[in-house]
Amino acid sequence: MKSFIATLFLLLFCSISLFAQQADVIRGVVIQQETQEPIPGAQVFINGTTLGTLSDSLGNFILKDVPIGIVEVVVRVLGFEYASFKVNTNSIETEYRVELKEKVYELDQITVSPDPEEWKINFEQFRKVFIGQGPFSDETKIKNKEDLNFEYDVKQNKLIAFAYDKLIIENKALGYEIYFYLENFQIDFTNRTNTFSGQTQFIPLKSRRKRTQRRWEANRELAYKGSFLHFSQSLIANRSVDEGFVVKWEKREDKARYITRDTIATETYFQKVKQEEYLFRFDNFINVQFMGEFEDPSYLRSIASVFDSNPRTLVDYQVSSVTLLADSVRMDKNAYVYNPTDLLFDGYWSFESVSDMLPLDYSMLKKDD
Repeated sequence: MKSFIATLFLLLFCSISLFAQQADVIRGVVIQQETQEPIPGAQVFINGTTLGTLSDSLGNFILKDVPIGIVEVVVRVLGFEYASFKVNTNSIETEYRVELKEKVYELDQITVSPDPEEWKINFEQFRKVFIGQGPFSDETKIKNKEDLNFEYDVKQNKLIAFAYDKLIIENKALGYEIYFYLENFQIDFTNRTNTFSGQTQFIPLKSRRKRTQRRWEANRELAYKGSFLHFSQSLIANRSVDEGFVVKWEKREDKARYITRDTIATETYFQKVKQEEYLFRFDNFINVQFMGEFEDPSYLRSIASVFDSNPRTLVDYQVSSVTLLADSVRMDKNAYVYNPTDLLFDGYWSFESVSDMLPLDYSMLKKDD
C-alpha cells in the first residue's frame, strides 16, 4: 500500500496526454489525516479526463479504464486540502492510501460582499480570458459564476480571481460539463499577459438526438485540429509535416519579431531521450504554423487594437509561438507533459481557452466510437 499526504500541485489546463488504447485499474482509500476515519463521497478523477468516481461509505474507490501511461490522480472533498499524485500504470500499487488534511480558512479568506457593478466588470474581463473569445465561447457558460471572487492589485496592476469550490462549466458546443478547480488566475495589465491553472474533470453531456451528437463530434474535431495536442502527437509519430505543421525559428528584439525563412528539422527542438520519453529543448522561440486550417474570424477581433489604423481583416493559417521557461520540457510517449507550467504560448494557441478544451482522453474516445 502506498500513502500520500495532500500537497499543492498546479497543472496548467493546456497540459496534454495522448493516451494509449489499453486500460488498467487504480484502487485506493480516502481517509482523514487526523482521525484516520474514511471519507465517503470524495471526488477521485484522472486530471483533465472524463475518468472519475466517488469514494464509497468506507472511503474506497476504483478508477476503471485507466489508459496505459503516466496519469495524475486527484482527490478532492470540500473542507479538506486536496491530494494529487502521479501513477505510472507500468507499476501500479495494489492500493493507494490517500490522507486528506482538514482545510483551515484564514481570516483574510473570508470574502466581503463585493460591489455588484465592480464585480460585473471584473467578471467580464475574467470571462474573456478564461472562457475565451473563440467560436465556442458563446455556448460555454459558468453555471456558478457567483462563486468567483476578484481582487485588484493596484501596485502590480493585476486582476486576481479565485474560487473556494469548483467552477461548473457547461460547453454545449463540444458536449461537456467541466469541473474546473481554479488554483491560479491573473491578468497582468502592465505586461499584457494572462495566466491561469487548475485541475479539470470532464463529464460528457448526453443527448438522444443524433444531430446533436454529430454536431458535438464535428466541433470536437475542429477544436482538436491544429491544437498543441495535435502538434505533440504528430511530433512523437514523426508526422508533423504530413499533419500540416511548419516550424521555424523565431527571435525577438525589442518589439520586433524575426522568423527564419527556412523550416527547421524536428531534432533541433524536439528529441527522443529514452525509449518512452521525449523533450522540447531550444533557445528563444519556435514558430509553429498549421497549414490545415485557417484562423477563426473571432481571433482577428480578439487581437485587434483600437490604436491600430490598419487592422488585419483577412484570416490566415494558424500561427503560434512557443518558448520555454526552463532549459527543457519533458513528456512521455503519450505526450504527457511533466512540467506544463514551463511552456509558454503566444499567438493562436494562447487564443484557445476553456471553451476549446477537450478531455485528455479524447483521442482514445474518438477511436472507440
